[in-house]
Amino acid sequence: MFLNKVLVIAMFFLFTIMFSQKKRKDTIVNKLDEVIVTATTTKRQLSSLPMPVTLITQKNIKKTSATRLRDIIVEQTGIILVSDFGSSEGVQIQGMDAEYTLILVNGLPYIGRTSGNLDLNRISVNNIKQIEIVKGPSSSLYGSEALGGVINIITEIPKSEQTNSELSYAGRFGAEKELDLSFEITHQKDKLGIESRINLNSGSGYDVSPETENNTVNPYQNYNGNLRLTYDISDQLKFVADGRYFNQKVFNSDSKAEQKDYGLSTKLTHWINEKNKIDFSFYTTRFKTESQFDGNTSVFNQTLLRPEIKGQFKIKSSDLIVGVGGNFDALERTFFDGKEQYNSQYVFTQYDTKIKNKVNLILGLRYDHFNTFKSAISPKISAIYKFNTWLSTKTSVGLGYKVPDFRQLFFNFRNTAGGYVVLGTEVLHELYGNLSSVSNLSKELAPESSIGYNLGFDFKPFKNLSLHLNFFRNDISDLINTFVVDTNFPDLPNTTVFSYENRAKVFTQGLEFNGSYKINTNFNITFGYQFLDTGDKEEINKIKSGEVFFRRSPSSPSEIIQLDNYFGLANRSRHTGNIKLFYKNFDHNFSLNARILYRSKYALFDTNNSGGIIDEFDQFASPNTQINIGGSLKLLNIFTVQFGIDNLFNNTEQENKASFENIDAVLQLGRTFYTRIQFNF
Repeated sequence: MFLNKVLVIAMFFLFTIMFSQKKRKDTIVNKLDEVIVTATTTKRQLSSLPMPVTLITQKNIKKTSATRLRDIIVEQTGIILVSDFGSSEGVQIQGMDAEYTLILVNGLPYIGRTSGNLDLNRISVNNIKQIEIVKGPSSSLYGSEALGGVINIITEIPKSEQTNSELSYAGRFGAEKELDLSFEITHQKDKLGIESRINLNSGSGYDVSPETENNTVNPYQNYNGNLRLTYDISDQLKFVADGRYFNQKVFNSDSKAEQKDYGLSTKLTHWINEKNKIDFSFYTTRFKTESQFDGNTSVFNQTLLRPEIKGQFKIKSSDLIVGVGGNFDALERTFFDGKEQYNSQYVFTQYDTKIKNKVNLILGLRYDHFNTFKSAISPKISAIYKFNTWLSTKTSVGLGYKVPDFRQLFFNFRNTAGGYVVLGTEVLHELYGNLSSVSNLSKELAPESSIGYNLGFDFKPFKNLSLHLNFFRNDISDLINTFVVDTNFPDLPNTTVFSYENRAKVFTQGLEFNGSYKINTNFNITFGYQFLDTGDKEEINKIKSGEVFFRRSPSSPSEIIQLDNYFGLANRSRHTGNIKLFYKNFDHNFSLNARILYRSKYALFDTNNSGGIIDEFDQFASPNTQINIGGSLKLLNIFTVQFGIDNLFNNTEQENKASFENIDAVLQLGRTFYTRIQFNF
């Protein structure tokens, strides 16, 4: 019903204002460097934004020769890629878990979180114009999953009003028989623009810890393709269509798996005049995995449909954005009793205004209505004050939320041979709602929520030196935890039953420091550091009341843990940093770079029987430093040769073997050599 209403509204706007407005003058091309759109959905210069944002330009991506998004993300300040015990990686921002970071491509969500993480290897960096990272709650614009931040990958758009064609090829040859080939064709003539890309990637797999049961990485091959069409219907109407397809197969001696991912989006932009416009967009995407192990087949099949209408209006020196849309999300997977659906409708608005040319104030608000659980309201306020040309301060406060996922509601996994069962809350009540202790449990999970604070300062004391300092705090409530249902189930004797509940309250806080210094036209340096402090408020209260004990060894007496001994949340490092050096020789068309990455110690879990609490006496993964180097040489203005070594000194963290049974979760993957050749015709 809601979808029908959206379509009716879209058609009404389309036909009533398409032909009734004056001709739009040619838009002035925005030539500002470092233009970003994710934080406000409007074009803004990075330095003018009142919230912490990282921009990775196409130029910086090419410097590193990376072929996958994860290789770029891992080198950014305050961002850690963490592995779970299923060998998938997720993005940790400001200490927030990976499931709280929303991944977008051209402003549209990537789906396919099987255990909270999204596989970043599905995304190739070829044809990426820039990557925009917004830190802190962004639910006021983007809704669920943006509780901790947003990463938006923006691809190139064919340049309009030019007639040209271009063909390019790039190849990367790495260790372990890694092969990455890319072909790209762009064509622009008059009002029509076409951009297409095909990427092929394969590897033989490797195992850096043969003493463990599984390979570190299994042999694989994948390919993906992208197609973008742009067409200027008239001076008032612009049409863009984007399509993508990804297919990957993973091989092992006793199992195999296949992933498929496709997305199609269309957007019709109607310029009412040169300052006001309305976008009509529709997006559909599907992610499917199918794996076979020991004769059993496991399937994960998720689809998403999203219609949306968004208007952007100029009111004197202010910008007003108003939008309405819907999400129709469905998932069919093994261990579900059938196909489950989430339906939601949302309305959002944002008001962006300037006050006396020194203050920029942004107010945002979003309302989401769901068919399965409670609705959510997400406000946010951000402001920047410019003292002078070299000093400014920025602050933001916002609420974020994340709705329960399908697994937490509908999972029905039974391993009776192993002595345990995992049931989503809906399944638990449907099957055992007649048991009194189960009936007393809350059936409806509330969305996880957070309030995030950021206070930052930008300094530019000299022309070639820029410094950025940001303090942050995130308080997260109603975190959904797994717990043991304290009930005797008649049909499940001697079996532990797990389910989910809203319980935990945690926090992350710290500071982030970034800087860049251009020594001369040939040489520049960037650097960054993050200090992170995290904790579970319930665990802290238990420590304060003297309820937590530990043993230094199995035979030693129990001791009380003091608050000074508390370390915080699992898989968090208190100190991370990076230094990047870039050199460019213009006379001979070559460049060199070195990137140094540091992460301090971290703990994966409680190892001294202190009730799941991580303290200074637990076993930690050791601190590590990784050095990556690279370079490029342009020859005959036709092709560019890039080369590099990741993990130059082959730091594999073998010293962690004695502390962790699942050593793959903390190992680096050894030294990798690569070359990349790109031809431009």
